[in-house]
Amino acid sequence: MSQITSFFNQIFQSFTILSAIDILIMTFIIYAIIRLIKGTQAEQVAKGIIIILVITQVSDWIGLVTVNFVFKNIITVGLLALLIMFQPELRKMLETIGKTNVKHLKDIFMEKDLDSPSVAVDQIVESVSALSKTKTGLLVVIERQVPLDDVVETGVKLDSLLSTELLNNIFQYATPLHDGAVIINSETLRIRAAACLLPLSQNKNLSTSIGTRHRAGIGISEHSDCVSLMVSEENGVISYAIGGKLSRFVGERGIRRILTEILIKEPSHKNGKSKILRRKNSDGKK
Repeated sequence: MSQITSFFNQIFQSFTILSAIDILIMTFIIYAIIRLIKGTQAEQVAKGIIIILVITQVSDWIGLVTVNFVFKNIITVGLLALLIMFQPELRKMLETIGKTNVKHLKDIFMEKDLDSPSVAVDQIVESVSALSKTKTGLLVVIERQVPLDDVVETGVKLDSLLSTELLNNIFQYATPLHDGAVIINSETLRIRAAACLLPLSQNKNLSTSIGTRHRAGIGISEHSDCVSLMVSEENGVISYAIGGKLSRFVGERGIRRILTEILIKEPSHKNGKSKILRRKNSDGKK
């Protein structure tokens, strides 16, 4: 017992701030390596190497001379064999490390949550921007506190993870789901349905140049607290509608701002109304 106490006392006496920094650096390096090899063939090989190292150390502790000798030689020869077998993977890993900048370094150490509001904003903005450049029509409705179950029933239910690639594919011309609206729930951040039918706005003050897609986006915003995003297939103009009010020529920056307020910064208010919706309605009364 006194030997164990003496052992721990020696460790604590020799432990310094540099020792803590040293441990933290090695922890981050090991974690980064695990992230890089996760889901690859190298992951299984790494598990095998760990098992061999454990067996080698345990056999040394309990005095299994033959087992220890065999596994030590396996490690010596095996490392050389691994360098030859996994040369392409090692080269790819080193290239990844060499190309890593500060932003990518953050992604290595921090798991990216695909269901986070910030990622959802990025996915939608990227899709809107890409479809605007190709003048591909888009109609996306962000469902908020007022449910749009009746609208979802008119389309094809998906309940899928939100992604730029999926949105771009849905709205490509001649695809089965391109004609209609995509409904995205602001709480789950998932696509509820596509090819949904929306009520058209009956507002007679709207310009005659406003097409069916935009009238549908305005119409659904008149009946709920949702936000409609539109991209014109004629000129690629980006627009959005809230509370029956249409905002055109907002661009990528404008869409990012409105989505950030809705999905990230939106506070709770009584009667299910958010700050941005109340501001829009007050602007309309002036």
